[in-house]
Amino acid sequence: MAKVLLPQSEKLTDRTTLEHTIAVLEQHFNLSADGYLCQTRDLYQILVLAAARQSYIETVCNDLKEAPDSNTIRGYLKEQLTPDEIRQLQHDCNRALASQLPEWLRATLREVAIDLHDEPYYGKDDLTDEDCWVCRGEARAGTTRFYRCATAYIMHKDVRFTVAVEFVHPKDDLFKIVKRLLRRIKALKIAVKHYYFDKGFCSIPMLRALQAEPNLSAIIAVPIRGKEGGTRALCRGRRSYRTDYTFYSAPNGEVTVPLAVVRTFRKRRDGKWYAEWLIYVVLNAADVTLRQIRKCYRRRFGIESSYRLMEQVRGHTTARNPALRFLWMGLALLINNIWIMLHWAYLVKRDKGPRRVARKHFILDRMLQFLRRALEAIYGVISMVECSNIKLAKL
Repeated sequence: MAKVLLPQSEKLTDRTTLEHTIAVLEQHFNLSADGYLCQTRDLYQILVLAAARQSYIETVCNDLKEAPDSNTIRGYLKEQLTPDEIRQLQHDCNRALASQLPEWLRATLREVAIDLHDEPYYGKDDLTDEDCWVCRGEARAGTTRFYRCATAYIMHKDVRFTVAVEFVHPKDDLFKIVKRLLRRIKALKIAVKHYYFDKGFCSIPMLRALQAEPNLSAIIAVPIRGKEGGTRALCRGRRSYRTDYTFYSAPNGEVTVPLAVVRTFRKRRDGKWYAEWLIYVVLNAADVTLRQIRKCYRRRFGIESSYRLMEQVRGHTTARNPALRFLWMGLALLINNIWIMLHWAYLVKRDKGPRRVARKHFILDRMLQFLRRALEAIYGVISMVECSNIKLAKL
């Protein structure tokens, strides 16, 4: 059995996990508190515990013996997290995410997926207000209102690193968001082989803008539309093929792009196989074969796994403050990066061959348990309620 290599003879404990997480937050974020009962470290520790528990600040503070009052925590957050500070918060999140990337990620060409993620919002919104960050979208989870972020994600086996995030305003242009993500990846000196985009990015303005980037190689999924015409007319024959196709719409004009039309097979629940067509826009990726295009694009769905992991470490709030909601999203992405980084810092296997880590010994749930236990040991938990101290309401 391969041995685990620990740095400087240290062990990965619950306290080590907490100290590293708090150190990253204190180094890269600008939140502060200077009260008698609530210091900056208390502020970050309550945020981390609420994220680890997928809970509310109110619930966490009420469950701890020595924690600051929840109103105190919310007061500091409300004062410092205003809509005007969202871009600064985004900058802090990106710096923190980048701080957890190992150097070996820059050693070779990487494949990067770019995607949009929506968090449902059930409150009221005023679309005429510049401070309103609620975006509209297709009905999902009982609402058409969402807080939206765009992320860039490195596709490297089962290593789920988010390298950049953009918080989306409803008036933001989609390509400008993508361009800022591309600029951020370039600043990190990550060499990219191909970019992968989902169907939401397949629009004429976006295709035209991506075509204008000579050094950008991209594979974009195309929705199959039309009954007999449109892109559905391309789904003919018995073999995969390449072709050029012109997209046209009255307000946006037209654009001609190279397509890969891939015929594949899927298995039904009854065990029978049936043919299925998949269409991709292929920009500056002529070296990728038709079979490789489908195989590589399937790996893009790993970004959906990163969103599922994000939901496991996202704190909850009922506040209408968009900056606080984006803070929870950024903190969740950061904790996932820290989780992966701790594997490579403490759990690298000493063995021949490629780098490997003892991943099964430190799953995400164990990291969250470490954070909970360490913080509960600091503040103590309420384990008994005395009836004599409770004021009973009159019936």
